[in-house]
Amino acid sequence: MKPTMLFSVVLITAIILASSFGLHIMPIDSIYKLSTDVAANALYVCPVADNTWDSISHALRPGVFYINMFFFFALMLLVFSWGWALYQNLLKDSFKQDAFKNVWGFTKMLFWSAVIITILVLTPNHYKSVHVQGAKGEWILCESNSPGAIPVRANAVKR
Repeated sequence: MKPTMLFSVVLITAIILASSFGLHIMPIDSIYKLSTDVAANALYVCPVADNTWDSISHALRPGVFYINMFFFFALMLLVFSWGWALYQNLLKDSFKQDAFKNVWGFTKMLFWSAVIITILVLTPNHYKSVHVQGAKGEWILCESNSPGAIPVRANAVKR
């Protein structure tokens, strides 16, 4: 691929990436703010059990947005790579397996890395994990009849 074509592919991918993930130069204020009387009076939280995969999920949580952006960028480059390999074969009017060797290897690597990262990030407690202000430890949302459930103020519970 020529440098100018490679630059245009990366630029188009970056533009699609920025528009898909809502990246902005200046921060945007949230317009959807709920009043305090709409919030529930109490939520129930339970401590997280020891020896779970949640520690890996918590370690990766700050970077999930950037991990998603990286995978989307790699996927866009993969689509362009497949298109370029197909175009090269159509131009020569013959099938050359060598044109697809690197693209197929990149496809397998991207697929398995996405599977492994998804399993590590989305543990069963990932969607229930919360931070309780003023309390140490890791907590998950639970029902009022769960063993070890503790009622806390709703405004003290943050995702």
